[in-house]
Amino acid sequence: MRGVRISDDSAAYASNWRTIVATDLAMAAAVFVGGIILVAMASAWGWVLATVGLVYAFFAGGRAVKWRRMRRDAGL
Repeated sequence: MRGVRISDDSAAYASNWRTIVATDLAMAAAVFVGGIILVAMASAWGWVLATVGLVYAFFAGGRAVKWRRMRRDAGL
């Protein structure tokens, strides 16, 4: 099949897979903290940004679990 793959998990087999996941989680934390800062500054958009950060962290955590399982199943 040609085209763009939406779910490419080939990075799970890279030696730096933990760094990739840690970077994802750090970005999620930065978005969440940015949202909290905006909330403290009385901006209604802060709650939206904080929620987006939490959702992103949820999916990044799920990716970490999936990649760990894929590596274990591959014997890595």
